[in-house]
Amino acid sequence: MLSLLLDQQMSREIVEQVRVWRPEIPIQSLYEWREGDFVGVADPSILRAAAGEGLTLVTYDRKTIPPILIEWGLSGTSHGGVIFIDTLTMRSNDFGRLVRALIHYWDQEHASAWGNRIGFLPVPPPKSL
Repeated sequence: MLSLLLDQQMSREIVEQVRVWRPEIPIQSLYEWREGDFVGVADPSILRAAAGEGLTLVTYDRKTIPPILIEWGLSGTSHGGVIFIDTLTMRSNDFGRLVRALIHYWDQEHASAWGNRIGFLPVPPPKSL
């Protein structure tokens, strides 16, 4: 089942709003997960710990995460999945659109196995809440 961990560049408000609209969606912010111990920690450590808990990282980081995933793929290292967001389609301060997109994506993908999977968060359909 898809369980979401929002990277540190994403506001905690997004998590709070998803929980208001859809409390059944397992979603956490890096700021609250493990009492915030992973804020500012290197990406490989976050990905390893998240995989250990079956969490899929949701991130805008398309610079440092992809090389890690390539290296891990070549070495057979597993991860809990990554969902990338493109800043050109959804700004990090567009909370409403992000909340709708996460809910819509979870509705479509929650039953899928997310280990070692990579996805891109699509723009949500209009009025999807």
